[in-house]
Amino acid sequence: MPKSTFLILFAFFLISCKQANQPKQFENDGTQPKEGIISHPLTGKIENLEIEYTVWGCDCPNWIQSKDNLNPDSKENDLKLHFYIEPAADSLKIPLYFDPFRHRLNITGQFYVREDVPQGIVAREETMPKAKVFRYSKMEVIDNPHFKPKSKVETLTLFYNGISCTCAQWSETKYTYDDDNKVYYWLEPAHEKLLIADKLFNGVDLPVIIKVKGQLVSENGFPKRRLEKVGKDAAGKVFRYTSIEVIQNGQKKDMKF
Repeated sequence: MPKSTFLILFAFFLISCKQANQPKQFENDGTQPKEGIISHPLTGKIENLEIEYTVWGCDCPNWIQSKDNLNPDSKENDLKLHFYIEPAADSLKIPLYFDPFRHRLNITGQFYVREDVPQGIVAREETMPKAKVFRYSKMEVIDNPHFKPKSKVETLTLFYNGISCTCAQWSETKYTYDDDNKVYYWLEPAHEKLLIADKLFNGVDLPVIIKVKGQLVSENGFPKRRLEKVGKDAAGKVFRYTSIEVIQNGQKKDMKF
């Protein structure tokens, strides 16, 4: 065998071994099933489900219908009532701000005929158990009515810091020049009729100072809204406000809402 032919075959052997040792990435391109993707049919029955996430200590089905979650404060619910969910498109993936304790999902779709694991899962060393899989084509994050913040109701006077990042921007005015005690907050309106605090800053005029009344709802999370170009490392304190008063917005002062 010529030396050049031997070298080519040896190189091909090394590449093949390397690829075999890499974990498989299961992806959905919206067309035909690929290796590792559920290939059996859907039931054909369109269902609308309100579901909650159970925090198990394992890679197993985490979702349960709210009507079946009779004891939300316990993990004693029958595992058989839990199932996997699978988005029909990447645009339907669960948003970064979803909090298993604060939120639920409303989803519309169908179950697969047979039990399996959802597509879009990177292969793990521990095999995930097969269970019912619900493939959804519509998804909405809603508030969990049973969630009750443990923090006290308080009123904060906040200053917009104008940091050049998509991150928590608000801090108490009393700590404006005290970096050692300054805490940055994400702000979340309690309902859609309230002014969205983050829209006050026009990108130029400062200071923006507001007074908000509400509660801290997360020590390490995100506000419930669409977030662009935000990573998990930007998680922080989330303050949900029930009232807001604009004290100063650039040159404008005393704007009440």
